[in-house]
This record gives sequence, C-alpha cells and structure tokens, in this order.
Amino acid sequence: MDFQTCYQYDPSCRKRDGPVKRRKIEPLQGLQTSWPLRRSLYQRLWAKQQARLKILLLEINDSTISQISTFVETTDPQPAPGRISSAIILTGPSIASHALLFSQLSNRISQTDQSIFVSLTSSLAPNLKTLLKNLIAKGTSSNAQSDDEDEVDAVKPTRKRTRLLNYDLQLLYDYVQEKKLSRVVVAFQDCEAFDGALLSDAIELLTRWQDRIPFVFFFGVATSIENFQVKLSKKATRCIQGQRFDVVKAESALEQVTEALYSVSDSEAPRLWMGPGICSATLRRQREHIQSLDAFVDSVQYAYLSHFYANALSIFLDETVAPADISNEHLEAVRNLPSFQQYVETLLEDGETSIPRRLLDDDQYLLEHIKDRIVSGTKALEAILDTVETIAMLQKHIPALQQQLKSALLVDALSGQLKDSIFERNLFLYLKKSNSEALLLTLQDILTVTSGNLQKTCKKLLKDLEKLQAQQEEGGAPLRSEQDLHNATLRTTVVAKKVELSKQKSTLTKGDAAYSDILRQFVEALETQFEATLINPKDLVFNEIFMYDLKSPHKDVFTPKPRGAIERALSSPHDYLDCECCAPDANGDENTLASTQPSTATLYQLYLESGALMNVADLRTAFVTILGDDQDEILTNALFQRSLAELRYLGLVRGTRKKADHVMKISWKGV
Repeated sequence: MDFQTCYQYDPSCRKRDGPVKRRKIEPLQGLQTSWPLRRSLYQRLWAKQQARLKILLLEINDSTISQISTFVETTDPQPAPGRISSAIILTGPSIASHALLFSQLSNRISQTDQSIFVSLTSSLAPNLKTLLKNLIAKGTSSNAQSDDEDEVDAVKPTRKRTRLLNYDLQLLYDYVQEKKLSRVVVAFQDCEAFDGALLSDAIELLTRWQDRIPFVFFFGVATSIENFQVKLSKKATRCIQGQRFDVVKAESALEQVTEALYSVSDSEAPRLWMGPGICSATLRRQREHIQSLDAFVDSVQYAYLSHFYANALSIFLDETVAPADISNEHLEAVRNLPSFQQYVETLLEDGETSIPRRLLDDDQYLLEHIKDRIVSGTKALEAILDTVETIAMLQKHIPALQQQLKSALLVDALSGQLKDSIFERNLFLYLKKSNSEALLLTLQDILTVTSGNLQKTCKKLLKDLEKLQAQQEEGGAPLRSEQDLHNATLRTTVVAKKVELSKQKSTLTKGDAAYSDILRQFVEALETQFEATLINPKDLVFNEIFMYDLKSPHKDVFTPKPRGAIERALSSPHDYLDCECCAPDANGDENTLASTQPSTATLYQLYLESGALMNVADLRTAFVTILGDDQDEILTNALFQRSLAELRYLGLVRGTRKKADHVMKISWKGV
C-alpha cells in the first residue's frame, strides 16, 4: 500500500479583534436549583468518609511495615561473604494489593537519608540489561524506564569516570559513595512473574557487588517460600539470607475496609448508606477480579457521586435544609417515591387519615416529616449493624457453627434475608446446647457490643450465672442445658421380635435446671432483639434518600464491555449518530454498506465479510466501489488509509510477514 506524506497545520493562537462569543447559560430551574447545595453536601460527606478509609488503609499493614523497616535499619547488609540480607514478604495472591504495600514501604524507608528504595516489577525486567538500566535509573533518582532491547546504550559521565554504559553498576556505586548511603533496598514485587533464570542471574550479579554497594533485597512472594526457592538456582539461593514477613491477607483487609465503611462508632448526621445490592456487587468484584483496596474506595466514591449528582432528593440529607433551598418539584418528587406511597397506604390501612392528608397538602409539614424519618431510618440501620456485630461475636463462641464472614452477614442483614434464615436457626440451635463455661464467656463478650435492654438483660444473667457457678463444687463438670444430648438417653424395647429405640430426657440436676432457665432467658432476649432490629431497610420510608443501591451505573463503569460497544458502533453507527442517512428502512433493516456511513464503519463491515487474510488492494477496491467512483481519488485514499489505521489501532488487523500486501485478522484480548 502506498503512503503519501502529510503535514499538520497548527496556527498559533492570536487574540481576536472582535468580542469573544460566550455560551449563554440558563439559570437553574426545578430540581436543578439544589445542585450547588448537593455538591457542597457531597464534598463534606465524602471528605469525612475518605479520611476514615484513608487512615484505615495506612494502618492495615502498619505492623508489618514497622517490622520490615526495623529489619532494614538493624540488619547487616552483608551478614556473611557472598550473602545478602533479604526480607521475604508473603503478600498473598492479591497482586493488586502489592503496589500499595511496596509504596508504603518505599515511603517509610525513604524517610531516612541513608537509604534508597528501588522497586522492580516483571514488566520492567524483560532481560538482565534492562533490569540493570531501570535499577540504576531509579536508584539515582532518574525517572527514565526502558524496556527496549534494541535501544542504543547511552553513556553517562560520572565524577570518577568519563564514560559509562547506563547498565553499568559502577554508576550506582559512584552515587552511593557520593551520597554516603548505608542501604540500597531492591524490591522485586512479583517474584512469580519474573523469569527464574533472569531473577537468579540478577541476584548473583548484585551479590558480586555487595562489597561495594550495600544491597538489601525484598522479595514479594504470592505463593510460598518453597515455590520461590524452586524458582531460583542453587547458587542464587545460597546468596540469600532471608527473614520471613507475613502481610495481612487481602480478604482480611477487605473485611476491615467494609467494616469501616459501615462503622457506627463515630456516627454523624447526615450520612449516606450503601445498599445491599451495591455492597454485594462491589465485594464480589473485589474477590473475583482480585482488585486493590483503592479500587474499592473508588467504587464507594462513585456511589457518592452518583447519589448526590444524579438524585436531586439527596438535598434532604442536609439537616439544615430550609424551604427556600428547595422547589415545589422536590416535594412533588418526594410524594412520588415508592416508599412514600407505601407508607401512606399503610397509614390509611391502619385508619390514620389526618397524617396522609397533611403530608399531601402541607409542604412545611412534609419537610419536617422527611427530616424526622431520615433520622429514624438512620437509627434503624445502626440497630441492624449492632445486631450484625452481636451475631458475629456469637458465632465465634460456637465452633460447631459454620462461620460466616462479617461482610456476608452485613449484606444479608441489609437485604432483609438474615432474619429467619437457616444460619439464624442454626445459631440458636447450637446456642441452646452451650454449657455454662461457654455461656459465661459469651455473656462477658456480648456486653461490649450491645446496648439498651439487651445489655441490661445480659448483665443480670451474667450475675445469676456467676452466682450459680459459685454454688457448684470446685473442679466439677460444667453445667449443661436440657437441650444438650448428654442429658438424653436411648431406651431399647423389644416388641414382637422387633427392636424399638426411643429417646428419653434424663432427670436434670438442680444446677442444670437453673442453668437451663438462664440460657432460655438469654436466647429469648436475643430472639426479641433480632425480631425488632432485623428489618428490611427497603421498607423504611424515604430510604431512596439516605441509602444508595443502584447497581447499573457501577456495572457499566467498573465492569465495562468495550468490545460490544465498539463492535456495535462500527456495525450500527445510526444507534450513536442518529442520522437520517443511515436510518433503518420501513422493514427495520439498517442501511448497511452505504456511502453515507462513516468510512471506518464501512471498512469494518467489509472486514467482517472477509477471510482471515485480506488483500489490501481488493479491500480498497471494494471500499471505493461503495463510496462511488466519482469521488476524488486523493480523498478516497486518505479515507481508506485513515480507516485502516483506525482498525489497526483498535487491534482488529495487523500486517503479516508472509504477504506484504495483505493484512491479517487478529482476536481481541482483554476486552
């Protein structure tokens, strides 16, 4: 295919003599009148949430980072001849969280003037020469990164030598001498992704410079030390004197972030709550795609943006909102909320008519009612979270119960599925069989997470249980409940040569009977508490204001499908352009292969009808035929070349060495 040189003309900006034409901006009307206040409210609420999550992200690995920093400061870079002090960091399978960990390590270690931190990934080290280039460039505070094997090896003058290749470790040695550094920490983030031979060669080479450059190695290992050792050569293994460090697992870190997101210890008003649908989808995406915690925080921020930017009724989250800040459209929109309509119908069914009438006619009364119900709805959600905390604590004292993650309990509770669930029934079933020692520990711990009537009941039962145990003989067996299998016996009866088995309750001792009564009161108190608090938040009036639970915007943004969108745009441009020239005909069939369509769309449809190998000359002939022979040849060639270049940019075609005048279809990857 022939090419013709073209030039881009970019005239310099000059001040025009005439007045600048400005776009006319219409004043905000209707629901949009609350936009400035909603933006201010979003900034205020998200700043609080972001600060809380940011502090947690910094504290998650704080203990491990402190241990590693102490190791770097106290260890001898050369503990023995031919060996380098190394920290083997078991990071877990979540590769996405490695960047945050090593970034925190870099910040902590770089705070001292005597150490530098160089982080290397497999993408920066396709071969040994490129690895050394990036190591030296980063170590000497250079931002240059190279992965081109055919690049001309630049030479750099130094203070002691005139010319050195940019992969010569003498450059790093001169820098260490000039800055008087005591540590050069080299971190291999994803050791499993490195080629084993390359990593072994790098370790052996850097060990030879250990008497001149004080190296300390960090190895990020996602699997196990045994697999890491198998990857290295025996000679490279002998060069490492390592110490193991365990990092907080990704699942545990995700649980901590989720718990902080729904924390009620520092409850403030107003507050936006994440609904069960969006929370479940975000957690599932984190686990399935192994995304970083920063992506989880971004998802939460996008939920805040979607709620305050798209939902005009979010203005009512501001407790100081006045009638002058809202319009009649806001109140009419509130009256059309599904939860409000259901609330009014419930009042009418209960025989209450005055309140619904005032809610429909009196705007001031409606505004005050909205504020009160948002506060009560927030308290109801906080009660749900307190109950989840209680359940999470209870299951820790019941080893026989199948343990559930706190985030899973949270999602089930917010969706109204935890109440009367199989898990709840099993929880009470095993709890009724607990002995006195297990119940004593349970009551002591439950006092730290409960409040109100349940806490008062637990305090009373704890005193009764302690008093009952004090009356028992020292060293005696724990008290058992009437539900325990140890208090039941099997009775065998032979009738007409048939053996019948029957279960019979054993006679309870006085202590066991008193303990069974205490346990029964405790279970009944829990059942009453769960019955009152485990409600479906979607049944709360005005839940659309203080709770966000729309999954579709998040699905389109965080799990996009670019391949389908691009293919549809190229095959059916009318769906996006909405032009009359490519509009469907009377039968509903779109006007395909028309000269009025964009040139790239035309070439793409020819691409679909072609085989794996396409002759460019034949492709151009078909393209010209569709555009029409009366078109200017120069313009036609330009359109064809641009369209083919765009298909190549999208990754649909590429050149082939077998036939220079052909292009080959390629399959898309990663979309």
